[in-house]
Amino acid sequence: MSRVEAEERQFSLLLALVDTSVGFTKQELFARVAGYQGQPTGDALERMFERDKDALREHGIVIDVVQPPGDESNQEARYRVLDGVLGDPAELQFDAEERDLLDLALRVWHEGGLTEESQRAALKLRADPEFRGGLPLERTPGRTTDPAAGTEPATASIVQPRQRSRESAFQALKRAADRRREVVFDYLKPGERTPRSRSVQPWATVLFRSRWMLVGHDLGAEDARTFLMQRITSPVKDRAPRQPFEVPADAAAAALAKLEEIWASASVGVHAVPGSDADIRLRHRRDTTEEDGLLVIHHADRHLIADELSGFGADIAVAWPAQQRELVRQRLERIRDAHADDTEGSAT
Repeated sequence: MSRVEAEERQFSLLLALVDTSVGFTKQELFARVAGYQGQPTGDALERMFERDKDALREHGIVIDVVQPPGDESNQEARYRVLDGVLGDPAELQFDAEERDLLDLALRVWHEGGLTEESQRAALKLRADPEFRGGLPLERTPGRTTDPAAGTEPATASIVQPRQRSRESAFQALKRAADRRREVVFDYLKPGERTPRSRSVQPWATVLFRSRWMLVGHDLGAEDARTFLMQRITSPVKDRAPRQPFEVPADAAAAALAKLEEIWASASVGVHAVPGSDADIRLRHRRDTTEEDGLLVIHHADRHLIADELSGFGADIAVAWPAQQRELVRQRLERIRDAHADDTEGSAT
């Protein structure tokens, strides 16, 4: 059985608690909530249930417990969330189009891309009977995608993109930035063989050209820095700051503007074999132009673009600048040497 993440399990629990007027017992919840189903009954499952209830309560959700008279075992107690106590302002209303757009936004920002405050709001919105954005739309009350019904499918059923936070450090850095806690991690700079420990006051996590980055104040360098998450080589540890720190109001915007500036000014001229995968992919890269038979490709990091270009092998050749051509050559030589070692080992 595939593992169900805690957030999704808690959302499934919330849906079950909202979807009953008389409440469910623990055993009934264990049988119907994704993440509890199939788990062996015992202390571990009981503790998981208690943690999930506490998590929902921390989000401001009121769980009503109905205890039958004489039940000292707590096994027959019924749990529910009463109508109207999800904690949303009474004047906050969304029409059908707005709910579809919110639904789409939640589907895009998957895997923890939201702040903790936004996650609380999203959890409440998704549990609202008029919203239910977390359910497949064909199961959502009042909606249909059946062509025979003569109605248009909801927006979110047509377009379902995902913005995934693939870097393992993302959640820890996002949480630390939200809570104003310092972080410590090992970071491998391009060209260095050994990662170095960094202590950072995290300001914001930003997404630039499909890559997640941390913007913050590097305590060792005593200056603002932007760290590419995929270069973090250790688990991220957080700690209480030695002194409370303030986050510049425009930290994320300023970092993105700087990256855009670098992207606009840094380019590589590339020969690509016509019709090859490299030719097709690089032509469709943002801001790529063609000049004198060369594809002019923009980037914000010479090492990252070198990694990307070397992956195309013989289908590309870097024309300029010379430094970029050398970086790609070094990577291709390392690939060649690694395969040469494998071939020699097989021959013996």
